[in-house]
Amino acid sequence: MEYAFEMQCEDGGIEHEEITAESDSEAAKAAQEALESWIADGEWGDAGAIVSGLWTLYDSDGEEIDSGNVEVEIEPNHAALIRAAGGDTKCKHRWAAEGEGGLVENPGVWATGGTTLVICDHCEHCGLRRRRELTGSQRNPGECDTVSYSLPADEDDDDN
Repeated sequence: MEYAFEMQCEDGGIEHEEITAESDSEAAKAAQEALESWIADGEWGDAGAIVSGLWTLYDSDGEEIDSGNVEVEIEPNHAALIRAAGGDTKCKHRWAAEGEGGLVENPGVWATGGTTLVICDHCEHCGLRRRRELTGSQRNPGECDTVSYSLPADEDDDDN
């Protein structure tokens, strides 16, 4: 059977597609998968994001037969973020949290309320610092985990 579906993304983008499927449920599954792929292929910047979208499925007469929504987590572009911080993207980073503060049993980790954790560590090879904020299960709509990178402070600057 022939179906049409519409995909909408939270940034205002809209696409219309047609699919062939054996059943309404198969068509609905295909529409959701197409929406997830369409969102994942978008340009969302280097920081990563959680992007929401809606799909609506229509039969050959144009009658709506199903709809749904998705949230797609876009992974940060770590290489671009490391480059922007002045870090070495060719380093085979080995992350360690020793000396980052926190508890002795759990160095570099802080609970900041609700289910949110901040995790700080550094590369044992190049010294690059990494800070991750993990929102956990109590995140707000559209809120996602974040990561940032920085170089260690130049100790020679303290002498000036």
